Amino acid sequence: MICIIVIFCVTLQQNRSMMENPFYITGIIPEPYFCDREKETLWMVRTLDNKAHILLFSPRRMGKTQLIRHVFEHPAIKNSYYTFYTDIYPTTSLHELVMFLSKEIYSVLLSKGKAVIDKFLAGIHSLAGSFGYDPLTGFPTFDVKLGDIHTPELTLEEIFRYLEQADKPCIFAIDEFQQISQYPEKNVEATLRAFIQKMNNCLFIYAGSNRHILENMFNSATKPFYNSAEQLFLNSIPKNVYTSFAITQFISQGRKISPEAAIYAYDLFEGHTYYVHNLLHNAFAYLDPDKLIEEADINKTLDDMLEDKGRTFASVMNQLNYQQKETLIAIAKEKEASGVTSVAFVKKHALRSPSSVQYAISTLLDKQLLTYQDKGRTKIYSVSDRFFGMWICKTY
Repeated sequence: MICIIVIFCVTLQQNRSMMENPFYITGIIPEPYFCDREKETLWMVRTLDNKAHILLFSPRRMGKTQLIRHVFEHPAIKNSYYTFYTDIYPTTSLHELVMFLSKEIYSVLLSKGKAVIDKFLAGIHSLAGSFGYDPLTGFPTFDVKLGDIHTPELTLEEIFRYLEQADKPCIFAIDEFQQISQYPEKNVEATLRAFIQKMNNCLFIYAGSNRHILENMFNSATKPFYNSAEQLFLNSIPKNVYTSFAITQFISQGRKISPEAAIYAYDLFEGHTYYVHNLLHNAFAYLDPDKLIEEADINKTLDDMLEDKGRTFASVMNQLNYQQKETLIAIAKEKEASGVTSVAFVKKHALRSPSSVQYAISTLLDKQLLTYQDKGRTKIYSVSDRFFGMWICKTY
């Protein structure tokens, strides 16, 4: 009897260890664990198949990056195209853009074989001094630094020439595309558009989170990218669809979550996919696998996550001056704040003055701690990281 019990316990433990967390928060999400976006996926595949560029925009953390990668894994795309993705949010100049584009192409082509990668490198004459060959593998090494890019316009032309002459059609997704409007170089939009409009072998997905800037870039008749892409705005996945998905994923791994808990997790972040997924990922990973997960368990998981992130968040707060800190706290407590320089807002949160708030907001935007969306003529500010905003409310 003792042996039977031991074997049963070991088997149970092995079964638990074999559970796969269905709430992916990094990498490419496998098909069974990708939630909905069926209409959006089909629309994007058909649009690309019809040789049209795409403008995809949504609030940050809504899942546009994963949607792009999901589309790239669709058989109609994966089997017929070279696909590239780069996020240019960190870039501040045309030099950096060129570096990001070239490194992405190199990293993708490296797995396609020596002949393919050699063809790419042979066409990048302006960066010839930035690569050589590994003596052991015989494969090229490609180590581009900003200082190596002396003529970014020329290197950009060489990159686009390669894409146009590649042996397979290409799709290049450039995330946070609105960044190019902030580059110090003149006529970046016009330069890019001049190259792209001549291309037949490469389609582009322009993605971003600042709807106001992107709509101005693509809908204003005075702008180079005017009317050059089919447009898709990504909203939250409907609550009933996401909660049904979440419950099904728990069941598929022999776990249980109450409908109320799934709805509660969704409502905490108003359906922002990244944050809800992250919360359920942790609930799945760290809560007792034998119990039914209720709202209280979701709260406990969130509290544990905020505590884990607390040291990092506290370090960020310590780098702010008093005006910046009190402004950030005020906006976090509002969740979505408008009229931030009004007398009413300043008085409500005991801030120093409208001018000090305006200056603080400018700095917080530069530090990417705040974001905003335009609603008509009104700017609606919020803390960029919702976990950070929750931690601020809990701490202050």
